[in-house]
Amino acid sequence: MKTVRYHQTGGPEVLRAEELPDPKAGRGEAVVRVCAAAINRLDLFLRSGASTMPGFSLPHTGGFDIAGEVVAVGEGGDSSWIGKAVVVDARVTGPEARGRLDIVGITRPGGFAEQVLAPAHCLRPKPDTLSFEEAAAFGCVYLTAYRGLVSYAGVRPGEVVLVYGGGGGAGTAAIQVAKTMGATVVATAGTDEKCARLKELAGADHAINHTSQDVVKFCRGLTDGRGVDVVFDPVWGETARRTLDAVALGARWIVIGMVGGLDATLKVSNLLFREVRVQGVVEFYADTDQIDKAWMMAGHKLVRPIIAKSWPLGELAQAQRQMEAGDFVGKIVVVP
Repeated sequence: MKTVRYHQTGGPEVLRAEELPDPKAGRGEAVVRVCAAAINRLDLFLRSGASTMPGFSLPHTGGFDIAGEVVAVGEGGDSSWIGKAVVVDARVTGPEARGRLDIVGITRPGGFAEQVLAPAHCLRPKPDTLSFEEAAAFGCVYLTAYRGLVSYAGVRPGEVVLVYGGGGGAGTAAIQVAKTMGATVVATAGTDEKCARLKELAGADHAINHTSQDVVKFCRGLTDGRGVDVVFDPVWGETARRTLDAVALGARWIVIGMVGGLDATLKVSNLLFREVRVQGVVEFYADTDQIDKAWMMAGHKLVRPIIAKSWPLGELAQAQRQMEAGDFVGKIVVVP
């Protein structure tokens, strides 16, 4: 089978197309023919060496959001899976395994290949409402949005939710999930064109160009000075200090990423006297009930991933360069 992997960390140029033997399913395993695999920011962090994860090793085939068709199951497995359209729940171990996670595409070879080997218990029927590309684009970001906004923030109808990085996969997912909960959504992006597309495609009520507009001033004006109730934040970094000026008393701040940098300086008086709750969210810690309920949103047509572009697997390096450049709205996927 063809796979695209890397033997050392670095820029997209370290990605190599290689031929490897087809995987063989052992007991409790299944082989899935990959029809689409989505790119996530963590794929880029691992490839570049900017961060690592427990169990990660080289050479590595990334891609932990996978949709495809089952072609084989191991001895004693359920043969009725063969031929079925599925998605792969990347998390092999549950939340009780924190610190020793086992994840397809991180601790195991992932979906940037023609076939992937996965534990049979990680298979899930692909919703008929989604194409293979959309199903691959769903798992990570919609589970993150569900855990952050539903499980932790408990967004209520009429509340105002600020979504940073609205143009990315997590941002567009968060906009949609917050809207299903009856919230007013303010999303940020870096260009006027992206702002217009967030309103048109994702359903944001307001979209702010953070390069030319004052996000804090806008949020305060929109809420008559009260501030936003919930922040969905994949950025962190230098925006964090300003975030505290944009939130209301008792706000919930969901931190899901750090594309703006690892470190932030916060004014503790704002944190204390506004009684802001800061909650980190890692999608791989989700329990089965949260995963099931996140996928139910797709099955009930409440949300739908936005596909920015589908690239051929052999052009994975160019696809990752597009993500690094930020020139997209929604999710980028690769198709073998």
